[in-house]
Parts: sequence; C-alpha cells; structure tokens
Amino acid sequence: MSSITSVTRAPRLSDEVARQLAAAIRSGEFAPGARLPSEKELAERFEVSRMVVREAMSRLKSDELVDTRQGLGAFVSAEPGRGLFRLEPDPAVVRDLHDIFQLRVAVEGAAAGLAAVRADRSELAAMRACLHDMKIAITGREDDIDADNRFHATIAQASRNPYFDRFLTFLGANLHGAIAKARANTATRHPESVLAVQAEHEAVFAAIEQRDALAAEAAMRGHLSAAMERLGLGPFAGARS
Repeated sequence: MSSITSVTRAPRLSDEVARQLAAAIRSGEFAPGARLPSEKELAERFEVSRMVVREAMSRLKSDELVDTRQGLGAFVSAEPGRGLFRLEPDPAVVRDLHDIFQLRVAVEGAAAGLAAVRADRSELAAMRACLHDMKIAITGREDDIDADNRFHATIAQASRNPYFDRFLTFLGANLHGAIAKARANTATRHPESVLAVQAEHEAVFAAIEQRDALAAEAAMRGHLSAAMERLGLGPFAGARS
C-alpha cells in the first residue's frame, strides 16, 4: 500500500472543518432547519480563525448542506445535500478506493454492454487506436495511462447514455492521481501485469466489436475486478466472468 499512502497530503483547515460539520449534519446532530453555532463559537470549537470557518461555511453552502440568512446566521438545509453527489476519496484509505472501484465495476460494466450495441464505426476506430497506443507503450516498457483512460472514456461515450458518460468522466477525474501512482509502482514491481491489462482491454474491445453485449459487460467487469486486486484493493465480491 506504499504506492497509495505516498500520495497523501494534509487537508486544508477549512476543508477539515467543513468535513466535520458535514458529518455532524448527516448524522443528525444538527437537524434540518436547525441553526448552526455562530462563526465565533465554531472558531473556538475548532480552534481556528473565523476566516477558516467562513471558508468552511462557503463550502457547505455550495454543497447544499446549509443556507445562510442575513443577520441570522447559518441553518441546516431542509433537505441537506439533495441532488448533490461528491466523491473525495482519501487515497490513504484503502476502503475508500475499494468502495469506489466497486461502483466503477458496476457502472462501467453496464456502459460496455450498451457500447456493444450502440458504438459507431468512428468510436470503434478510436478504441482500436487506444489499444494500439497501449501496445506501443508496452513495447517501450511504459504504461500509457492516458491511452487507457481514453479507451474507457470512448466506451462510456459509445454507450449513448450521457449520464454514464458524465459520471464515468467524474469518477476518472477523482481517481486519476491515486491510480496512476499505484499503477506505475505495480508495473515496476510486476511488469507481467502490464501484459495482463492489455489482454483484458483487448477482450473488452473484441466483445464490443462483435456486438456481444453480455460478453462486453462481463469482460469489463472482469478487467476492473482484476485491476482492484492489482492495486491491492482486494477482490470484487460478486464479479461475473
């Protein structure tokens, strides 16, 4: 797990204050509609400056967890966080990445199945080009994570479901740093794993090109489940092959 813990960084004070207040709101410590302690009280409670509290409150407001009322203070929203989905995995916490990868297995598997039915010729060509770039990188003993990401992004696009496309782009952005670091270390310690990754990608593409939705979904789920194990995140329970 050294490949994951090496990318940690200390959180900003305002982010930590926001995190703790958000946890208190979600746990019910502060009920919907309840008034939060004053800026001064929160500064004393967390032993930070009032500016830090102000920044934390701004974050909670943008997350739709609190409402501010001129001259009255901050109040918990009637429906805290409704419609908001945020992922901020702590790369030092294996469980965070494990849980998010489980989500990725489920969503990307479904996207691959749809892509097998809906991908057009240009998208198939783009996937094939990504596989070529990854293969060239392997020849040069490199790991082309950009080509890998493009491959997955093209499949999401080919699903013709804009929510899959946007959500998987969102997941990739949140996981990119931790995965890139871990993969680089894995490739150095276990170079044979790079060949396995390439074979898994080719299996996904073959199923999509053959318009076999069930095989495409199974191949994608199998690839991402194996990726979890290569990254030291443990097995994906219930993976289909």
